[in-house]
Amino acid sequence: MINSHMGRFLWNNNKDHHRYHLAHWQLVAQQKELGGFGIPDLRNLNLSLLSSWIFRYELNRDAIWTKITDYKYKTDKPNICCSLGSQVSPFWKGVTWALQAAKMGIIWKVEDGKMITFWEDHWFGNSNLATQFWPLYVICEQQGETISQVWDGEI
Repeated sequence: MINSHMGRFLWNNNKDHHRYHLAHWQLVAQQKELGGFGIPDLRNLNLSLLSSWIFRYELNRDAIWTKITDYKYKTDKPNICCSLGSQVSPFWKGVTWALQAAKMGIIWKVEDGKMITFWEDHWFGNSNLATQFWPLYVICEQQGETISQVWDGEI
């Protein structure tokens, strides 16, 4: 929606008349000092702001708002990455959307294995086990299970 408003402003687009965009969005969003228009990319800005809530959440584990969030969205079953339910607020959907983007660079520390899903979380190797061993994942019966539920720790 914002991009459609920007399109109307920058290129005089409307419902009945589409004009060719002579400037790519990355150029429009680039800083003025680098030759762009300096218009912020609101999608990336929103992603950054929502991602900051993830860090606030982790830094303030004893705050009342994190305890309410944990209770409401069951972030401990098994972890914050798997906490989407049917009664999720638009804000929390946005935070988990940002978390999925940040998850690309996250690797979990196993500890007791109760907070990490065996197949879906990235805790071993270059990606999660579901991606690494897709043919096994699609036929296994432990999808969504934590490491402690699937593996007894013995090698």
